[in-house]
Amino acid sequence: MKFDQRPLSLLKQIESANVDAMNTRAASKDLKTDWSGIGFSLCGQHMVAPMGQVVEIINVPNYTYVPRTKNWVLGVANVRGRMLPIFDIENYFGYKLTDNRSKHRVLIIESENFYAGLIVSNVFGLKHFPINSFKNSYQGDGELFADCIDSIGNDGNRDWLRFQMPLLVKTAEFMDTSMQITSPNKAVSAA
Repeated sequence: MKFDQRPLSLLKQIESANVDAMNTRAASKDLKTDWSGIGFSLCGQHMVAPMGQVVEIINVPNYTYVPRTKNWVLGVANVRGRMLPIFDIENYFGYKLTDNRSKHRVLIIESENFYAGLIVSNVFGLKHFPINSFKNSYQGDGELFADCIDSIGNDGNRDWLRFQMPLLVKTAEFMDTSMQITSPNKAVSAA
């Protein structure tokens, strides 16, 4: 196709060529539907969280210890003027973070009434899966985090467990962060 040298005419020709190319391309063959999420390591398992559930990924900030909380509640940090509770999510599930502290990251989750940072051993970044790769019949009964997994998917290389942050936040055990102090007469909440 020979293009005109006048600017307005040239732009119209380019637009026409683009429209023709879009119309002749079979959209269903060129474009496949993918599901995307944030990949991370949790207790040695490969996990992926839906995009909207992790609002930010940061390096582990300096935080201030909060006394009389459970051992997986590390403290609070000031992140851009907001107080961010920091949780060692691996410790919550009974594991330890890997020794390589340089790979530790904080997944910041936020919903209408919850804002927190979850420290994980490693973040793999954005992961893409064919939409039909997830099997919604996850059979992980009895596993540590089975209540937080809704399905399992494969990206072509390995299986990934789809971790649902809202399911974690809804558990009473996770929301109860205060340490129970026992006295000779009765148990008293430290909150």
